[in-house]
Amino acid sequence: MIKWLSLLFFGTALWVAAFLPIGPGSAFAQDRTEATVTITVNSSEDPDTSLSHTCTFSSSDKQPATDGKCTLRRAIVEASVRPQSDRPIAIVFNLTEDDVNRNRDAADTWTIVLTDTLPMLTTDSPANPNGQVTLDGATQPGGRNSAPPILIDTGDRPWEIGSENNQIRNVALFNGGAIVIRADNNLVENVWLGLNADGQSIRLRNPADPRRLATGGIVILSSDNIVRNNTIAGAFTPAIHVVGSDTRDNQILQNQIGTRADGTVPVVSANIACLRTLTYNANNWYGGRGISIAGRNHTIAGNRIVGIHVVQAPFDKPPTALSITGNNHMVDGNFIGLDHEESAIGVCGQAIEISGNGTKVLNNTIVHSRSGFADTAGNALNSAILADDSSADFGAITVRANIVDSGPGDVYAFGPLTAAALREFVPARIIGITDTQVTGGNGMDAVGNVSACPNCIVDLYVDDVDEIGETLAHLGSARADASGAFTFTLPQPLTANQAIRTASTTTAAGVIGNLGAGTTTAFSGLFYLGDVSVEIGGPIEGEVGEFLRFTIKVTPVELATPLTLSISSTDNTPLIGAVDTTTGLVTLRWMTPGVKTLTVNVDSPLATATGMHQIEITGPRPPLYLPNVSR
Repeated sequence: MIKWLSLLFFGTALWVAAFLPIGPGSAFAQDRTEATVTITVNSSEDPDTSLSHTCTFSSSDKQPATDGKCTLRRAIVEASVRPQSDRPIAIVFNLTEDDVNRNRDAADTWTIVLTDTLPMLTTDSPANPNGQVTLDGATQPGGRNSAPPILIDTGDRPWEIGSENNQIRNVALFNGGAIVIRADNNLVENVWLGLNADGQSIRLRNPADPRRLATGGIVILSSDNIVRNNTIAGAFTPAIHVVGSDTRDNQILQNQIGTRADGTVPVVSANIACLRTLTYNANNWYGGRGISIAGRNHTIAGNRIVGIHVVQAPFDKPPTALSITGNNHMVDGNFIGLDHEESAIGVCGQAIEISGNGTKVLNNTIVHSRSGFADTAGNALNSAILADDSSADFGAITVRANIVDSGPGDVYAFGPLTAAALREFVPARIIGITDTQVTGGNGMDAVGNVSACPNCIVDLYVDDVDEIGETLAHLGSARADASGAFTFTLPQPLTANQAIRTASTTTAAGVIGNLGAGTTTAFSGLFYLGDVSVEIGGPIEGEVGEFLRFTIKVTPVELATPLTLSISSTDNTPLIGAVDTTTGLVTLRWMTPGVKTLTVNVDSPLATATGMHQIEITGPRPPLYLPNVSR
């Protein structure tokens, strides 16, 4: 069981139930606007690629096909050219029991094998983009009702939606392909992309070249669309990709990315999971790439992104689960790395990367994410959530109430492109914990510099005391006063192996550099009431005059700064100073023989500890050096 599940007694992680994706078998309902015209597909064949053939409609340049068959291709051509007076239009399915492609790939399914790219779904007039076409695979009589009964073998070809107000639902696309939404106000839901007909494995687009994986996913080049309850696995490009700075107000809701149809991911041996290699391994799971968002005002909520992995070169960046650029998005209640059965599968790269302005990252659950980003020096930035943006527009990124479990190191970090004022700003510190009462104030760095945060929102999280930065439960928040002071009441006292970390979010512009209101800091180290210990490592013997190096390790290692170490040793002047790391190095030498004692006193915000180390120094006292002074 993942760690945060054991912390639900705090009462703050229960929100997750509201965002659980619809379970298998419940998403394939029929919900259609009453149609003026219904076009019934009665053949799974695709005998010609003519754009002049319809099912029943006649016009100056369109005529029904002479063989009398209504294929998917002909139905789309007809729906595109019928006049506005015929809309709304429903494309339904009534394929026969003896259809040549019935049960070809799975029981109670029909497979449409395309011979060429499907025509774009458009309208009769470029001046009027109102399509109002509903295409619903669940209309097929006798088809399976817990999964798409209509399967489309795309032959690795995309299908483009070029008109508005359409609904596409309850079909499965495999053998490559993609859905490209070029117009506004469309709905795509309950669609499978990249899976085999049984929904339990990935259908490679080209088995001879597995590096191309299974699908191109759903590409959105427009605004005000809804993409929800779809399952996309093995995406070679982002599974859902919102493209363009002018796109706005799309809703990406409750999709399953990287999973099987039931929202699960198969167990993979630890020695091959996330292995970066160009060699495809049939025993591995290649969930593909995640979600990529550009533009403004999009909502990304309730999605489950897990098992993300691709065939890649060893030094290529692994795929990011959720990549956010642009402005004013809402990223809320997504599950990254956790499958539908609560198995902690993880993802092979960064959980969330953010740039832009005004985006809110709230209430997401991230389990077993990995580092996916390196700075300009090649050093990995080990955080579950990463912000990195040097543009003048960057700021007001709000990161609150997210659960991070078993991550790569930190909860939230900033890349080298981010303003130094934000990278160096210290979140609120806790000054005292008495039973359930917490008092705190402004953050303070290692040398005593204060990060003033008047009227800021201080979020408090519980964590264990291992070496990984996590937020295993969100305890709640407090509002600091004008001086930065705050109080908070815990739901119940901390246990022996629990500590608190904080993060601060501004409520006014200019508190952190020139960044706007709603900017969240990095997360603090641990504020810990339990036993603190000091371990001194180094030689136990040495010679007179020899420089000797000692290491000082304080446990728990994630204790919040400022952490003051007072170092004293026999025959040496005490060394006193604040350090910003829990592992320190000190170099000492002794000028006389004998047994010497090194003593380290640690003063953390909430606890103190002392460590001692003895060393025997041997050898003669070095001769007194007198300079040769000539007159």
